[in-house]
Amino acid sequence: MSIPLRAQIIIDIDATDFVSAADHQKRIESLMGTIHAAYDAAVLEIKERRPKNRRRALPPGLQGPFTGRLSVYDAD
Repeated sequence: MSIPLRAQIIIDIDATDFVSAADHQKRIESLMGTIHAAYDAAVLEIKERRPKNRRRALPPGLQGPFTGRLSVYDAD
């Protein structure tokens, strides 16, 4: 009986430029060589992270009383 497992290592890097990014990639590839020697099927995948879209604030004139509270109405 085999038990399929997946081990994941995530390293977030904030490189200042392409040269710095290449240096980080080279260092990680070197470390990956050691892992690959022990685990033949090991795969290295490097992706560029894109910043998430942040919600934009409304212009000052359009900011209303949006507090999330329900409005109170008089019961007639």
